[in-house]
Amino acid sequence: MVRVWRHIILLMSFLLVSQLAHADVSEVTATVDRNPVTANESFVLTITVDDDVANDSFSPSKLLKDFVVGRTSVSRQTSMINGKLSKQTRFTTVLIPQSAGEYKIPEISIGGVSSAPISLQVLEPGNNQDNEQKIAFLEARIDNQQVYLQQPITYVARLFLAADLNKGNLIPPEAENADIQQIGRDEESTEMVNGRRYKVYQRVYQITPSKSGSLSIAGARFDGEVFTQGQRSIFSSFSNTQPVSTIAETIEVEVQAVPDSWQGHWLPSELVSVSQSVSPEQESYTVGEPFTISYMLTAVGVKPEQLPDVRPSFPDTVRIYPDGDETDQFSRNGVIISQKTISFAVVPNQPGPLRIPALNIPWFNTKTGKPASAVTEELNFSVAMGDGMQSIPKASNNAEAKATEEQQLNDEEVTQTEAKTQSVEWNTWIVSLLALVLIVSIILNAYLLWSRSTSSKSQVSTRKTTEDKPHNLNKDKLWREFQLACRNNNAQEAKEFLLKWANRYFERSFNSITELSQYLSIENTCSSLQQSLYQPKATSWQDGKVLYKEVKTSIEAKKNITTTKDVLPNLYSNNG
Repeated sequence: MVRVWRHIILLMSFLLVSQLAHADVSEVTATVDRNPVTANESFVLTITVDDDVANDSFSPSKLLKDFVVGRTSVSRQTSMINGKLSKQTRFTTVLIPQSAGEYKIPEISIGGVSSAPISLQVLEPGNNQDNEQKIAFLEARIDNQQVYLQQPITYVARLFLAADLNKGNLIPPEAENADIQQIGRDEESTEMVNGRRYKVYQRVYQITPSKSGSLSIAGARFDGEVFTQGQRSIFSSFSNTQPVSTIAETIEVEVQAVPDSWQGHWLPSELVSVSQSVSPEQESYTVGEPFTISYMLTAVGVKPEQLPDVRPSFPDTVRIYPDGDETDQFSRNGVIISQKTISFAVVPNQPGPLRIPALNIPWFNTKTGKPASAVTEELNFSVAMGDGMQSIPKASNNAEAKATEEQQLNDEEVTQTEAKTQSVEWNTWIVSLLALVLIVSIILNAYLLWSRSTSSKSQVSTRKTTEDKPHNLNKDKLWREFQLACRNNNAQEAKEFLLKWANRYFERSFNSITELSQYLSIENTCSSLQQSLYQPKATSWQDGKVLYKEVKTSIEAKKNITTTKDVLPNLYSNNG
């Protein structure tokens, strides 16, 4: 037992002395893991120093002229043989030659001692002479060598590893004037190459050129570490991993410009389709009642931002409200597919047949090299007039009415001019007499108006307003907009149109829906409207029918109508 402790104490003493002792560098050795090597494939340069030196003692910058320099790792080892303590520092650097030929790794100097230079033979890519020595290599391929501007290129990178992977990073290919993005997830498999088993990692990229002409795609690159065979010593800090790097070959692609004959939005793709749907689906619709038409545009191999705007042509007998625009992107079998969905709320203004023209989306077929079109079918509906409603005049009728009104004004101006011309010829005494009568009349009227009580004027004004307006309510545009908003349960539009209509109808200013609800005595009904507008977590507003009926009932009560001649039109049909 005492002898065991003696050996332990002796060993610890030697280790302590080894940390304090310092010996000069006497030997620097440079080796490569294989020779010859293949262009664009990595090899490992190892610099061994028989002393403990600093990490920055070796700099591979002088090798940048002939090689792509990867990561450099440093490890140290301390050993004792026959009572003699020895130390080593090892620098491991990954180098990649980019072209075939004869190269020389110059001497490496550390601590005043230099290594011997190394002559290196680099073979052309694809030479089978070096296949058996490869631990890792990259293959890359594309689907087209010649494409059109903005036509996507599918780039497939395959990494072959003959050893277990510790860690690594696959760097995407690079190209000027092009957008590069990964598609889908990595795939793993195994393959036999020249009698050696490799684990294969596959990654797919989409490259979209943004400029015509020659496109040079610099190959994808892998930097990582693989596990090596062998056991580590208890006194060694040398890692049992080996760094590896590899670069795929550069690929040249010819990008053709947009054809001179092409007009409109440029959309190159293998396949483009457009579909349409109507909700609710029915053969006949009612004037003022909205329905929705949705269009879905799908394109293969393009990004969502490349999709054109969807702008259907609607007749002037309907009102159109955009009702959502969504884009989506997903991949299928390594190909990107983009979709755009846009909906329109259509409100018929006139009864009769309604025709929605077919939608035509032009695109360029990259497979055939010819223009193509994605087309929907024409839609035909029947529109009927609802009970108690009137159609909104067409724009052309409005223009004719405006022209007629302007003509009438012009005729009145001519008549007035002639009357003025004749009045100049009147005798002076008649004009004076009329002026005197007019002045006396104005004074008397002013006195009578001043003498009336304020309450009488208010009652007369209220009675006049009540008598005049019920007959025009169904023709009021703001009231119809409020009616439509309630039918669609659109809280924001219902609030806006109700306030605008009430301010004009009651000839007073309501600053908020709360003030108006108090005036109409419908506070409970308006509370749900306010909650949906001002509370972010509130559920969607579904009380449009209730609000409309409450407003209608309150107005009828204020007007004290005893007949049903001017009853407000129902918001919903009897079976609704």
